[in-house]
Amino acid sequence: MLTYLAFAAAAAAADLAGAMLLTTAHRRGLAPLRYCVAAGAGFMLAAAFVRMLPEATQVPHAFLFVLIGYFGVHLFEHTVAPHFHFGEEVHPEALVDPAAGYLALLGLGVHTLFDGVAIAAGFMVSPALGALLSIAVFLHKVPEGFTIASVMLAGGHSHAMAIGAGAVLGVLTIAGALATSLVAEHHVGYALALSAGVTIYVAASDLIPEVNREGGPALGFTVFAGLVLFALADWLLTPLGAH
Repeated sequence: MLTYLAFAAAAAAADLAGAMLLTTAHRRGLAPLRYCVAAGAGFMLAAAFVRMLPEATQVPHAFLFVLIGYFGVHLFEHTVAPHFHFGEEVHPEALVDPAAGYLALLGLGVHTLFDGVAIAAGFMVSPALGALLSIAVFLHKVPEGFTIASVMLAGGHSHAMAIGAGAVLGVLTIAGALATSLVAEHHVGYALALSAGVTIYVAASDLIPEVNREGGPALGFTVFAGLVLFALADWLLTPLGAH
């Protein structure tokens, strides 16, 4: 438990770091975040299809829970919290209502809660799977913190509120890990299936469109590099019991 809580805490710190980054740096100095998004998308999709889904199929009706995770987040994003996207918000007039920042926090909060669930459930299956999923989560955490701070500022909130929103996402990551630790071990497969659905949605529907919007061959190669990074990490972690 202490192991996956430590990994969840590291991911939570990345959320806060992303929020602080936006409030202290100029936009032109944040170009590497695009590559974090691209690599994170490739790594997350690989982790979901190669590791999370096979492990999740150990429980009955696993793919139903995958679909619930996927479409649940999709429905939530498009109804309760439709006013956010990854990347810096550069059109403040698009978020004239300050409440939009709180809606963005609510939407990203669902994502980040399942980040913690994925980390904890992965470690409950094997140390290697937990480490792989932790890498997948960490790769998109700084852009996630950057995103929530960006939307909060565009909604007219202070820098302190923007940093606080990043901290809330971090706390929710740890909360997701803690909640999963309270679930009976034979239910971990269902948690992993739900997390797989959420992971696939975030990577394919949130991160990949952001990469496509930016365009350019460099980002395309970076998505593929995320897949290669997953394969390398998976191979290195094999002795820990991934296979």
